[in-house]
Amino acid sequence: MAVITISNQFGAGGPELGRELASRLGYDYLDKEIIHKVALEVNVPDAEVAEFEEIHHNKLRSFFSTIFDLDALKKKAQVEEAEKAAEAKFDDRDSIPFQYHVDGWIDSEIYKGMITKVISALGQKGNVVIAGRGGQHILQDCEGTLHIRLVGNLEDRVARIAKHKGLSSTDAKKFVTTLDSRSRDYLKFYFDCDPDQPSVYDLVLNTSRLDIDKCADVVEGLIK
Repeated sequence: MAVITISNQFGAGGPELGRELASRLGYDYLDKEIIHKVALEVNVPDAEVAEFEEIHHNKLRSFFSTIFDLDALKKKAQVEEAEKAAEAKFDDRDSIPFQYHVDGWIDSEIYKGMITKVISALGQKGNVVIAGRGGQHILQDCEGTLHIRLVGNLEDRVARIAKHKGLSSTDAKKFVTTLDSRSRDYLKFYFDCDPDQPSVYDLVLNTSRLDIDKCADVVEGLIK
């Protein structure tokens, strides 16, 4: 039983490596499914959880949630989630362990608590590849966990994103630098850590030097 966490500079190929490793090892690859799990547990739309990953790295909303009557907001969130559930094609309550219920509201403190508990439970389950979301810090002391960081030259990462998303080089560079900054802010706010600190990881791979298949070979060799 093993757990792999993957952190990456944006455009360095983290999702590609995660999916390749999951395929080779027969593990579950969990990325957006983690957002879905949190949304199910707190009874809010997936999009609202995703917002906290993207832009709500502040305690303002958490403060307001303690002093206002939020019944109307909770009811709205419940209705939106019910509508979304009716259209959903899957429910992964069984594939991701851990039950912890907060009804119809999420703020920064709830988000951090939920992400920590869900990823901690995944660490206990094993045989999973976990994408981002501070997994390298949440599971830092979890036995049998391998923490991977992917990096790459900015020019290579920009070129990869430009090709993948059909952007100009200028727009792709803005996109990459914005997402890198957002990731640093996220980890600083929720876990008070620097994603570029190499001592956090068991292995740092440079995808400007190694392609995804070779990176997967290296990691697979460590697992097997």
